[in-house]
Amino acid sequence: MNSNSKGMSTKDYFGLAFGSMIGIGWVISVPAWMGTAGSVGAIIAVALTMLMIIPIGFVYGELTSSLKVRGGEFAYTFVAIGKVPAFICGWFLILGYLIILPWVAISVSLLASYVFPWLNSIPIYSVFNYQVYLPQLLVSLLVVGIIVYMNWKGTKQSTIFQNTATFMMIVTFILFIIGGMFVGDSENFKPLFSSEGKVNSIVLAMAAILFFMNGFDTIPKTVEEADSKINYSNLGKVIVGTITLGGLLYILIIISSSFIMPADKIGNMGSLPLINALETTTGSKFLPYIVAFGALMGVITTFNGFLLAGSRLIVSFSKAGFLPEAFSKTHPKYKSPTVTLIVMTIISVIGILLGSGVLLPFIIMGGISFLIAWFCMAISSVKIRKDRPNLHRPYKIPGGLSMAYIATFFSGLFLVLMIIPGTPISMGKVEYILFTCWLVIGFVVYAFFSKGDIAIEDHTLKNEGEYVE
Repeated sequence: MNSNSKGMSTKDYFGLAFGSMIGIGWVISVPAWMGTAGSVGAIIAVALTMLMIIPIGFVYGELTSSLKVRGGEFAYTFVAIGKVPAFICGWFLILGYLIILPWVAISVSLLASYVFPWLNSIPIYSVFNYQVYLPQLLVSLLVVGIIVYMNWKGTKQSTIFQNTATFMMIVTFILFIIGGMFVGDSENFKPLFSSEGKVNSIVLAMAAILFFMNGFDTIPKTVEEADSKINYSNLGKVIVGTITLGGLLYILIIISSSFIMPADKIGNMGSLPLINALETTTGSKFLPYIVAFGALMGVITTFNGFLLAGSRLIVSFSKAGFLPEAFSKTHPKYKSPTVTLIVMTIISVIGILLGSGVLLPFIIMGGISFLIAWFCMAISSVKIRKDRPNLHRPYKIPGGLSMAYIATFFSGLFLVLMIIPGTPISMGKVEYILFTCWLVIGFVVYAFFSKGDIAIEDHTLKNEGEYVE
């Protein structure tokens, strides 16, 4: 399937996955988790979320390394359990990617405004109490334009940038973690838990953390662009390693943040609470500027990673027959998905123009979209393990079928809790409306395109464990 001798390496896949996972969340959302569950409660919430997602990572690792199909999650679902589940999986994944792009693009201007306050000038309009400033708007659009151009030039340009930005981001994390503990005080760890109740507050925090643990799922959609000499078992290790490293990093960030300011105060420190709390504690902008730079690198790597993976997802969805053929058209020289990149850029620009006030309800929808994909992957792994026991698996799920069932249980449990009304983490009214609308549009699209030939490029031998290249 893959004749690319200069494709993506194991290092490139780590940069893609880890850079996509750690974005602006650690600056904005970590204080929110602490405010919800307390300092120790937030640590427990991250640890439990990480332990819940690791089995899902095992599933991703096995399917990604063993099945030679184009398209990632929806293609694995197609092979395992059929056309309708595959469409639902892919359709909601596309929504998740389309949501996250404008959100992170807006975050770029938010971070830039901290360093350059003059960007908070020339107000032009407001949407749902969100004020849009012309300089901020131009910054977001400029960054989107640059990243889209890099992706248009081909995967190599994108991966080089991703690796460099991810490295700078990791250096910033180390400086923040050490700096926060040095300038802070262990007395600030209180309150350790929320006064609203330990269990409920930890579960609420876990529901929020789920959205910020994705990123590892970018790998299956780009596996087609792997170097021909890559060891496929390493892809599974990168997926699980990204989840583990990301979770541990979030825990260290919570610990360092708890030194800086108490959990019940840090969440009230404005739009960039962690940076503002650091400035308040130190009385200087030196360390906050470093943190802002690291967060900016995280935001850009998130946008770049999800643009790369999302565009490949849409192309594969189109090639399978679920979307118009135009989405699978590629540039004659750079082989980049030109039409898909244009459409994704337009949607990102529209989202930026609307502002975060409109996008906020969509963020919850993004979390549900990824949960649907995780659940489909877990179910598919169970089915394939039963139907194709002799399939060559370069990376095997530790615990085998039992672990696949565990992944199915956890992903299914949280999906049900978010979809069924009345649970502590269920969607709000707006989210239910959006969910229903996207589902109805999906039914229309499926009804129209499923009449034609739906096919997945499958180069996996079903018995002997060799690959047809």
